[in-house]
Amino acid sequence: MNISERQKDFLSVIEKLDIPPTLFKNAQSKYEALATFLGEHGIEATIYPQGSFALGTVTRPIKKADSPSYDLDCICQVSGTKLEYTPSDLRNLIENTLKDNDTYGGKLVRWEECFTIEYADVNGVSFSIDLVPAVSDSDFKKATLITKGLNPQIVDTSIAIPRQNSKKSYCWISNNPKGFKMWFDEINAPFLMYAQKCEKRGIFEHASVEDLPKEGRHSALQRVIQILKYQRDTYYSKFANGDEIKPISALITTMAARIASNYEKKDCSVFELLEYVLNRLEMCIHQTEMTFEQYSFQYDNSPVLLYKNGKWNVPNPADPEDNLANKWSEDDRIPKSFFKWVTVIKKDLFEVMTQKDDNQFGVFMENSFSDYDPNNPIIKKYRKTRVATPINASTASKPYYCS
Repeated sequence: MNISERQKDFLSVIEKLDIPPTLFKNAQSKYEALATFLGEHGIEATIYPQGSFALGTVTRPIKKADSPSYDLDCICQVSGTKLEYTPSDLRNLIENTLKDNDTYGGKLVRWEECFTIEYADVNGVSFSIDLVPAVSDSDFKKATLITKGLNPQIVDTSIAIPRQNSKKSYCWISNNPKGFKMWFDEINAPFLMYAQKCEKRGIFEHASVEDLPKEGRHSALQRVIQILKYQRDTYYSKFANGDEIKPISALITTMAARIASNYEKKDCSVFELLEYVLNRLEMCIHQTEMTFEQYSFQYDNSPVLLYKNGKWNVPNPADPEDNLANKWSEDDRIPKSFFKWVTVIKKDLFEVMTQKDDNQFGVFMENSFSDYDPNNPIIKKYRKTRVATPINASTASKPYYCS
């Protein structure tokens, strides 16, 4: 048994979940071409990625099909503010321009909050862009956000996007993916700096860090978020209602980053940070057992997941009016399943590393990653037999397919 070797092997599989660099560059060229096309048709717009593509936390989708599919979330920010458009007019402007074109019209799918453009496979990987129409938020709205404590630099990138509120009617809602990225990048910077130093001393010791492709650089924080998201997808895919109750990626990213910002050791390994994040998340369940004052005194006076007066709250760091855990208070299945998942992933990830039997580590890897690649050589390395050694159910770590 070699714990460091197992951790290294686990991370090598996680690295394979990254978006391939060729696909990243292909996606970038696609949305840049979209912006150019709109500009040629009288629509001055900037298109930029949001979410995991922007933050470097993409994980390959769990699909048993031979061809995985990546959905790139992009903002299509048209010049001007929401005072110059109605939400419906903005949507119609983008939709009509795209659907009347031979190149984009046949690929366009209309949804309530975005338009999807489906592209041909690239090296066996399918790919689509989810395009969200947007304009800059009003000065009044931005001033309101500043009064609520938001950094003016982050507020400046606030946008308004159309949201459907009835069958044919839309309203404006605020969003701020650039501000979120700015907030995330500031927290991630010291972790990324340490990762770059390690890269320079190791594999890339004869090259400049600046020569490394940005999309290929990952900090401990980014890897932790990828692990949490992929293990979430694996765990919740076993339930018929998994998509309804699983925690959203923005919530996981926000909580992990906030926890990491309080971690003093920025030159940490992925597993050190992961254990710290999971411990802090697991701790939050105790808020339901006592008053907030008692919890603050005994556990944490600044929890990343706040429970008060029967309501869960995780403020969006780029929009204090947006509660990322708003559905938690409406459906108690969500927090219950979340804390169970945190306990399971913590138990499995860390106890399995110390299992004497390599085959049991192989069982864990197979249960975690078989949907991604059942023939992965790392799984085969540890999976010595196809029939697992009998496990004592009262003491053993439970694989993800168990409830």
